[in-house]
Amino acid sequence: MIKHPVFQSLRTFSIYYGIWILLGGVHFFLLYLLYRQPVLPAFTDALIFNFSYSIFGLILWYAIRFGQPKNLSLSTLALYQVVFLAIILFVWAGGSYSLLRLLFPLKYNYQDFLENSIPWRLISGVFYYFLLVLVYYLVIYYQNLQERIKTEGRLNEMVRESELNLLKSQINPHFLFNSLNSISSLTITNPEQAREMTIKLSDFLRYSVSMGNNKFSTLTKELEHIRRYLDIEKVRFGTKLAYDFSIDKDCFDCVIPVMILQPLFENAVKHGVYESTGEVKVETIAKCINGYLELRITNNFEPGAPSKKGAGIGLVNIRERVKLLYKDDQLLKTMVKGNQFEVLLVFPQKKIENTAKP
Repeated sequence: MIKHPVFQSLRTFSIYYGIWILLGGVHFFLLYLLYRQPVLPAFTDALIFNFSYSIFGLILWYAIRFGQPKNLSLSTLALYQVVFLAIILFVWAGGSYSLLRLLFPLKYNYQDFLENSIPWRLISGVFYYFLLVLVYYLVIYYQNLQERIKTEGRLNEMVRESELNLLKSQINPHFLFNSLNSISSLTITNPEQAREMTIKLSDFLRYSVSMGNNKFSTLTKELEHIRRYLDIEKVRFGTKLAYDFSIDKDCFDCVIPVMILQPLFENAVKHGVYESTGEVKVETIAKCINGYLELRITNNFEPGAPSKKGAGIGLVNIRERVKLLYKDDQLLKTMVKGNQFEVLLVFPQKKIENTAKP
């Protein structure tokens, strides 16, 4: 249930009664200066009529909440408002009038004024009623709008989570299929290496499963994961594959998306090592600059050598994941310099809960 707007905070409560105090002050000065009423009857009149209406104004909120347009037809809503207005005017004006007559029985001039002022008091009561109704409907509209915005935000977050999970599910089978094919080949040519590769693949997949529900991890964990991958490929390619890591010491605790680096190293192996006759070296450089982690991954390749064809989902997935997580599509850049292919990834750093260095 939506909380009463007047009681949402001390500020809204103070504003509500500050307005009624102001109205009561105007009421008092009109009676005292314009209608020449004594100070005590004028003050009591202003206090009773305005304070009592402020109470009815608070109660009116609950009537408005019950009688929202979505719950009632237009004709029923109009009848509902008229009936509730009549009840408020009868209780408010009648009760205030009776109380003031009891408080000032001998002030005949005031009693005559009180009786003659009933019409304009009722008109002011109608005005206050519709003004409060308008304000309350605006508050309800604003609160419903904020609720819809929150709901849409939660839905968008769920969609974003689904998209991220889909992208990660596309990456993992891609590597798994390649590794299983390699193990299948090695069982014939080199059973010992096949056994070694199976163990490393098991460790690799254990990390993938354990981190599957996480969005982020530390650079330390991700690099350990990448070393497992490169060790697996090293079993297959031997001296054709070399790798080197140059990581600034203040970068190890930096936070990056889980398994975001794996497709980059897969590409380096697939497009560099597969068809190369010489050594292909994959170099990784990490630096922290002005609140950003910069990762630069390069590998050499043989110009003109036919490259392995693939679905091309690696870089596309990374670009989409980075865009979804950081709301920026300029954090991934690729370039070719001679026989060097280079990927630059930039990760804005922010505090992520439940992320710790291993």
